[in-house]
Amino acid sequence: MSSHLRLGALPVFDAAARHLNFRLAAEELSLTQSAVAQRIRELETSLGVKLFDRLPRGLALTMAGRRFHSRIARALSDIDQATQEVTGSHKNTTLTLSVPPSFAAKWLIPRLAEFRQAHPEWRLRVHATESLANLHQDGVDIAIRQGRGQHDNSLRCLWLSGLERIAVCSPRYHEEAGEQLDRLDVTDCMLIEDAHQGWHTFAAHFEGIDNAERLWVNHTSLAVDAAIADQGIALTPRLLAAQDLANGNLVALCGLPDQGEGFHLVYPEARRRQAEQIMLPWLRMQLND
Repeated sequence: MSSHLRLGALPVFDAAARHLNFRLAAEELSLTQSAVAQRIRELETSLGVKLFDRLPRGLALTMAGRRFHSRIARALSDIDQATQEVTGSHKNTTLTLSVPPSFAAKWLIPRLAEFRQAHPEWRLRVHATESLANLHQDGVDIAIRQGRGQHDNSLRCLWLSGLERIAVCSPRYHEEAGEQLDRLDVTDCMLIEDAHQGWHTFAAHFEGIDNAERLWVNHTSLAVDAAIADQGIALTPRLLAAQDLANGNLVALCGLPDQGEGFHLVYPEARRRQAEQIMLPWLRMQLND
């Protein structure tokens, strides 16, 4: 291994390892793609170790590359933080957060002003999608995902909140349905189904589910909005309906425990500082508010 390791190649390696794509790394660093590739080749030569496998579509870190990136990402993060602390300066940096659309609409977006107030040095870019972002090459820094927290070993995953599902409707719809709905009989009711199609999981709690009419929408946030508009009964994680329950737009009929499911914060090692020092404390403060 050469003793003349060029430290300037390390940020280039970090960007390439996060994106697993020389073109995206080049765009992030304002370099040409060929310059990125050249610096990676020089780094591999200097180390005497192959860091990437070149694939037909993109790159893959070798085992040595993964180990090296884990340490380098942490070191670069520490250097960045130390520089900001000693100079008292903060970069107006963009942080891209991938979230499910309904979580964005019903929980995150109403709280963005509080995030800007708490962290004015960060520009938060919200990417709302049902698709699971590839945190190594899609340009996404951190994700909030719904489920059981089972992700690939290259990602860190931290629990945020449980996923208790509840059946909700508007006070007016509840009043018009009368005693029948008080008995949890939905035979003549309109059940609002979203993409999760979860009404079958409530079969033990409601009578007449199979005979009830259905209104179909593709997002939970739309199901909640339809319920607020007196259109029927929706299923939603309690977290996403909390504000509407508190202000009287909705009433809860019954709920199911989360059964191990929840919302999780997911991020690669390279984004550990941003995730654990910026996003996680703020999210947990808001969730416990």
